[in-house]
This record gives sequence, structure tokens and C-alpha cells, in this order.
Amino acid sequence: MIAKLPLTAQDIVEMLASTLLAEMTYSQKLEFSQGHSLAENFIPDSGTFANHDEILERMGMQFAVDSELLRGKSITLIAKRILEHTNGRPQQLTFFTSGSTGTPVPARSDFADLEQEIHSLARIFTGRKRIVSFVPRHHIYGFLFSILLPKALGIPVEFRAALPGAEQIKTMRPGDLIIAFPLLWKKLAKLNYPLPDDLYGVTSTGPCPVETILSLRASGLCRMTEVYGSSETGGVGFRHDPADLYTLLDHWEHTADSRIKRTSADGSKHEHILQDNLEWQGENCFRPLKRSDRAVQVGGINVYPARVEEFFKKCPQIKDCTVRLMRPEEGERLKIFIIPTAETENAVLEKELRNLANKELFRHEKPGKYNFGPALPVSDMGKLSDW
Repeated sequence: MIAKLPLTAQDIVEMLASTLLAEMTYSQKLEFSQGHSLAENFIPDSGTFANHDEILERMGMQFAVDSELLRGKSITLIAKRILEHTNGRPQQLTFFTSGSTGTPVPARSDFADLEQEIHSLARIFTGRKRIVSFVPRHHIYGFLFSILLPKALGIPVEFRAALPGAEQIKTMRPGDLIIAFPLLWKKLAKLNYPLPDDLYGVTSTGPCPVETILSLRASGLCRMTEVYGSSETGGVGFRHDPADLYTLLDHWEHTADSRIKRTSADGSKHEHILQDNLEWQGENCFRPLKRSDRAVQVGGINVYPARVEEFFKKCPQIKDCTVRLMRPEEGERLKIFIIPTAETENAVLEKELRNLANKELFRHEKPGKYNFGPALPVSDMGKLSDW
């Protein structure tokens, strides 16, 4: 029998605050945030959020509560209302993926399945004394590891803003389990600051570079656990060494190629098709290969270079173009190579295109680097190549 891990009003407040902080501008965060969260009497309204109705709708949908019941109330009162309707264990929770364009796409999970998953994961983190989380609590990764996992392990959790610095590291303690994502781990690794003894890390949302993990180990990290999964499936597998294969969690089984089957908490079975092509060794160990949907990750968000190419190819100033993810040494964003339709100053054209991208593209889709030339870069076999 799986132990139940009901939510408290404070858990719900943390999830609501996380949702709202993600929608705020930098200046709004400076004005309204209190540490990692918001004041308990903070009321989300149209004066603060232009997309106020959409945010309320998403918060209501997350807990399967009518959004009208949440209107005009503080996050504390909203949390109490949600707790009254769910008794701390909603039948389902809805999380939102980035989709192909950054537009939130709902993905529902049975609450009992989330409890099942975290109990499966908790076994590999026994002995931890505290969780320090840098991930948003309203996303499935943050919810599992910073809301449910502390309950399953019976240890405290501390939420922090994802701002890397030596001061962050100085306040970490032996026995801590640090929950973060590849980009933040990469920035912490670049600090090259010694880490406390007996410090464990967890990373998910996308591949964490091997060199980042090795650098963190050299700085004293005792163990890094990579968790493979998605908003649609939750966690699927884990590994403690980037040289190893991932091991399927107990409730999953391999069926064929990129298909896996889950045995849910109620005993029902559901098949899923993963977004990656997988290489299998035996029935329980695998290695992700190239993403089958050709998405790349920019700041933890799935972005489709082909969609960005299509947008720019419609511009009259552009004859042809190609879009790629930057190499690690170049940065974390997309880059674009452009053949202009007419002779022009590259700096002038780049300014025009950046202004257009600011108006029409989502933040993670905007190229960070523009290159221009008379022909697209190709290899000696005529295939598009990097530049």
C-alpha cells in the first residue's frame, strides 16, 4: 500500500506563488516577491497581470477547481478554497508543458500516480537531511522534488531563486539534496567554488552536459542524479553517472522502441510514446538518443528551430536561412544564418529582424546571434553544416 502524501494549504500557496512569479516581469518580482515566494495576502489582479483571466484559468485547471471561485482572493484564501475542494488529494493535477512554441499545453497526472512515483524515487535519496530547491513548484519536476519528496523523506525543504553565486553555495550543508536544472548547474560549475562534503544534486528538464557534471564533481559534489522524463509521463528513469545507462523506475516497463508502459497506482496500464529515440540494454536500462520531434532546449524550454526558420523565411528581406542551437561555447540560445534578398548593411538588417522577432516570437525562440552571407554553410557533401 502506497503511503498517502496529502497537500497542505502551504504547499498550495507555494505552487500558486510559483505560478504567479513566473508570469511577473523583473521589476514586478522586485516589488512583490518576498524571498522565494509572495506575501500571503497577495491578490493576483488585472492591474498586475495583463493576462489575469488566463492565469486564473490555469491555476483553477491545475487543481480542477472553477477559476471563478478564485477571483479577487489572496493566494492564502485561494489555497484554502482549493484545499476545501480537494481535501489535499485532488484526483488529478494538471501541469503545463512548453509545447512547440512556449505556449502552455496541459498535461494531466493522477495524484496517486505522482505519489507512486515519488515513493519510487525516494528510495534512492535516503539519508538526505534537507532539500534545497531552485526549480518552480508549479511544474511537475518542481512539484515532485520540492513538494512531494520532502514529505516522502520526512525532511525539510528550502526554496530559493535560481540565482547562481558563491553565497548560494556557502549556505549549502552536508547532507543537502540540491534540486536544479542543467542551465543553473552549468552556471554553478563555472564558479569553480568548492562544494560542501556529502552534497547530492538532481538535474532534469533536459540533458546536463557531461563536462558540467564532471566539473561539479571536481568541486566536491558527491553525486549527481539525472532524472529522465517529461510533463506527460513524469519521471521515467534515473542514473547517478553520465557514463551509465538510465534505469527505469519500478512502475515502467519497456514495450518496443520508444514505447513504454506504466502500471498505475490503481493497477491499470497505459502505454506512452516518448519524444526521444532510445537505445535499450535489456528490459530496464536505456540511453536517450536524438529527439524524435527535433526539438532543442533553450533555457529548459522545448523550441523547434524549423518553426523559427519558417517564420524568418516569410520575411521579404530574407532569401533563405537556417537556424540552429548554439554550440556550448557560443551560448544557450538559437542562432540564425541569413541570405539577404538584396545587398544591404548587415547591422541595419539585423536591427530590423530583431525588432520583428521581439514582436512575433516567444522569448526562447528569438535568435541570440545573426550571421549573414551569400550562401548557406554546407559540408563537402552538400549538407547544411554548422558555422
